[in-house]
Amino acid sequence: MLSGSKIIGEAHTALGQRFGILEPPHPFFPHLIDNDQIVIIETARGNPPGQSYWHTDMTWQTVPPKCSILHAQYVPESGGDTIWCDMAAVWSDLPTADQSELRSLDAVHALHAFTGSRYDHLDANGNSVITERSQAYPSIRRPMMQPHPETGQEVLFINEQFTRSILGLSEADSQERLSRLFNKARQTQYQVRFSWQKGSVAIWDNRVTQHYAVTDYGDEPRRLHRATIKGEPSLTGVPIQTKLV
Repeated sequence: MLSGSKIIGEAHTALGQRFGILEPPHPFFPHLIDNDQIVIIETARGNPPGQSYWHTDMTWQTVPPKCSILHAQYVPESGGDTIWCDMAAVWSDLPTADQSELRSLDAVHALHAFTGSRYDHLDANGNSVITERSQAYPSIRRPMMQPHPETGQEVLFINEQFTRSILGLSEADSQERLSRLFNKARQTQYQVRFSWQKGSVAIWDNRVTQHYAVTDYGDEPRRLHRATIKGEPSLTGVPIQTKLV
């Protein structure tokens, strides 16, 4: 007889496969024992969430995911919302001159902010496991504006956690420009906020959104499962040699 968790995991996988091929196991996130394509995002007593960042899932991969499906197993009585931002709407509200300039610019995306987190630990040699595993993922160069593969919408394809710099600009100019764009995306008119309940399912298009986990619930128990679907070749980035941290 199948356990309840195995049945739920198989149903989650089956739902994800309706959207495409599931991503292989995440390089360091924990996963279900009997299904390594379902990631576990969990808070427990004495193990509160770490710092939260606005992000688009896994843009440090050569091909970022198409979408993700998050299923709430249990959640706090209050708090722990997730906020999504529409980066196509942010783009459409930029001045025409800014859009014209950004169309010609590329940004660098890289694995960032997981070393030393609750997902990390030291190996037998005292080295960060995440730092070691990250060597397999070089920084990625990708256009700052990318058309959505299905709708053709122009999307400002950057995110606060993994977009590290803009190529061709000085470090100061790069950070100033990114900060200005990130601040615009933080405006609530571009956002939707979702309050979780036990059993809730959220599906989002990773190619046009950033999202942010609100960590306002301390170490109240919270567990969600995530399936992630592979993206399209049209969004393939170019690996570069310089690795940013």
